[in-house]
Amino acid sequence: MTEPPRAGRREWLGLVVLLLPTALMTADLGMLWLATPYFTADLQPSSSQLLWITDIYGFLTAGFLVIMGTLGDRVGRRRLLVIGSAGFAVASLLAAYASRDTLGGAMDAAERLPEPVGSAQLAAGREAFTTGSTRPHGSAPAWGSPSPSSS
Repeated sequence: MTEPPRAGRREWLGLVVLLLPTALMTADLGMLWLATPYFTADLQPSSSQLLWITDIYGFLTAGFLVIMGTLGDRVGRRRLLVIGSAGFAVASLLAAYASRDTLGGAMDAAERLPEPVGSAQLAAGREAFTTGSTRPHGSAPAWGSPSPSSS
């Protein structure tokens, strides 16, 4: 019985490139958790409001993940990944440089809304490329690698 071919340099390089958006999404969530004491002091939310502020990003990303997977099947995986990367970058920049004086916390929440959509696009594209680019015996490290990159 012959052993199937192992993943080559190109497949591993592709996997590393796909893990970069995962690291960015994790960094974005990490910044939210690090900023929690500061915006809690400024906005003085109740405990349930604080829970929604910190958890809504993950809820929206999970909710949009199935939609973006279907969209990726229709428009193409690569296009979805590129659009998601651009959208996530633009949404992050808008949220980072937004004026906090205009409408306060409501405007900040509205400016952060496109980030989970871009995050879901990135995750759907990453999963699709991981499935399509790994061979049967080389897929275990590929599927396990998003966990350390998001830690």
